[in-house]
Amino acid sequence: MIMNQNLKNVLKVSCIVFSILILAQLMVIEPANALTRYFNCVTRTANNNGTFSLENAEACYDKVFKGALDNDEFGKPLS
Repeated sequence: MIMNQNLKNVLKVSCIVFSILILAQLMVIEPANALTRYFNCVTRTANNNGTFSLENAEACYDKVFKGALDNDEFGKPLS
C-alpha cells in the first residue's frame, strides 16, 4: 500500500515537471519564429531591390517585432 502511494506521488511530480518543461519549450519557440519572419523579410527585400541598406533592415525589424516603432534604439518608449 505504501509503495503504491509512493508510485502515485512520483507520477504526479513527474507530470508536473514535464508540464512545466513543455510550457518552457513553447515559450522559446515563439521568438524563434519571429527571427525566421525577420530573416525572410530581409531576404525578400534584398532579392526584390538587389541591394540592402540599414533602412531596409530597420523596416523589417519594425514590421516583424511589433512595438518597435514606439521605442527608441535602446528599447525605451518614445514620449
